[in-house]
Amino acid sequence: MNGTPVSVVIPITRYYVELEEALDSVFAQSIKDFEIILVDNNATSETRKVAESWREKDPFRIRIVREDHPGAVSARNRGILESRGEFVALLDSDDRMKPDRIKVQLDEIRKNDDTVLVGSWYDELSPDGKSVLRRDSRPAIPRWWSILFEKTPDFQKNPFYEPQTSTFFFRTAVARKIGMFDPRFDPFWLEDTDFAFRMYQAGKIRIVPRSLVEYRTHPPSDSLRRIFDFGLIRKHDLFFSILRDKFYRKDDPKSRKAFSKLQSRWMRETGIKLLGLKGGEAFGRHLLRKALSCAPFDPQTLEANLRIHLPRGFYPRAFGVRGPVDFPLPPDVDRDFIDALFSLELPDHSQP
Repeated sequence: MNGTPVSVVIPITRYYVELEEALDSVFAQSIKDFEIILVDNNATSETRKVAESWREKDPFRIRIVREDHPGAVSARNRGILESRGEFVALLDSDDRMKPDRIKVQLDEIRKNDDTVLVGSWYDELSPDGKSVLRRDSRPAIPRWWSILFEKTPDFQKNPFYEPQTSTFFFRTAVARKIGMFDPRFDPFWLEDTDFAFRMYQAGKIRIVPRSLVEYRTHPPSDSLRRIFDFGLIRKHDLFFSILRDKFYRKDDPKSRKAFSKLQSRWMRETGIKLLGLKGGEAFGRHLLRKALSCAPFDPQTLEANLRIHLPRGFYPRAFGVRGPVDFPLPPDVDRDFIDALFSLELPDHSQP
């Protein structure tokens, strides 16, 4: 297997029924020159049974490796380190490949030496995987990237389109060189955005204008939980600090204006989430006012600050989020924590 060009990395945890479908889709590929690395990330016994049964069918093509540290970051990094292929194709265990996925992306990445990652369009499936909710979903330019870089030459000649994670197909050596997925994002949230952006900085990202993956969406109740997961707020703050440390120039008016705009946007979005959490109303109002001070003339932020005067019972529906929401605020969150979110204060590296 040392000459295998492609390593398909699939972290496994609890989706044992879906894993059967995912593996079926890999073995249905139009080219067969690949290996599969199943990363056991504290998988359930049912999921392990499925993985073992598939390895018994094809022990030369399938390997199972363990990664005990929980999280998508650790699992994917273990898979990348274990890969023998020149290229890695990521696939989440509840998603499926279309039959030409590997062939098409392999051909695309081999066309240009400067291409480091290839994504594609994808279809969105119902949670049970039986219905196609939307065909040919296309990667978009993230709003944060537009805000920070719309005045730069790269905005026109080389825009950053962020692929969906199960469409990632990249050069193994480049992924290792940039440090793979950043462990600070474990267990998940924005780890794929951060990884794709660092790959973009290392070379070209190309998007195949064709749906090559079937992505399984989440049930409405799970989607609501994910929106109000406080971990997402923490990861947004982490990603903001990474962008700030690398690109913020305090003495450059254009840089200050761009970062203030991004700062305001993420403060506004976070403030709205806080309004919907138990114990978060005062913090949400405070953050929305801070967002307005960063971008006084932004119409969305102005509107949000008007809506905070509605009675508590209207949250979060007043901001276009369906409820009810009944999630508690983490006990370690206080005013100091809120004030530190999305800070433009650069760290002082002069102290030992």
